[in-house]
Amino acid sequence: MSKVKLYCAWFCPFAQRAWIAFLEKGLPFEYVENNPYEKTPELIAVNPNGLVPVIVLEGGRSVFESSVCIEYVDELDQEGKQILPRDPYERAQVRMWSEFINKKIIPPFYQMLAAQEKEKQEKIKLALLEHLATFSATIDDSGPFFSGKSFGMVDMMLCPFSLRFGPVLKHFRDFEVPNTDRYRKFHKWMDACHTHPSVVPTIADDRKITAVYRYYAENMPMSDTADAVKRISGL
Repeated sequence: MSKVKLYCAWFCPFAQRAWIAFLEKGLPFEYVENNPYEKTPELIAVNPNGLVPVIVLEGGRSVFESSVCIEYVDELDQEGKQILPRDPYERAQVRMWSEFINKKIIPPFYQMLAAQEKEKQEKIKLALLEHLATFSATIDDSGPFFSGKSFGMVDMMLCPFSLRFGPVLKHFRDFEVPNTDRYRKFHKWMDACHTHPSVVPTIADDRKITAVYRYYAENMPMSDTADAVKRISGL
């Protein structure tokens, strides 16, 4: 297989999903840092949305959207470790719960961060905790990962965001997942995912993550966020 490029951004949880997928599969790729706030012609040429991740193939062909990238990486090698199960029903379950993450967990993550009123923040916290409780209850009892012993797509979809619970949501909004039986499996899941071999190399310094997300939390102009990313990247 010819080497492909992964257009990524060190601070972006969506891009981190594809980065983890490549490392989990053990496939060769070239990491290319891109600041999606700059919308460079090079980035627009491979993704008209100007976002990362983007997998760039020979001849300039490209694949984008994080969940699509994960599935594409998995299908590049049918013989090795599988990110999605082969069974049609089990694959459907993975896609369903990946969609649950995108629709029920990721939106309140950003909504809580953007909310400036304490009352609104608290309301969003409760909603997010309910969705995390649903996710926790669905984790396979054999654990520690979502589908059991194997790290897979659902884990990749949520892990980049759970890594930011501490340096972002806890730091700015005092959000924590209670250490109760209701979230017992979720805490075990986080411990396993955050120390998984294909995840660890993708983890950015907490201080840098906090510094970047401050601009979201304090509702600063997008141009300030773009400048901050460039400045913090050089630290």
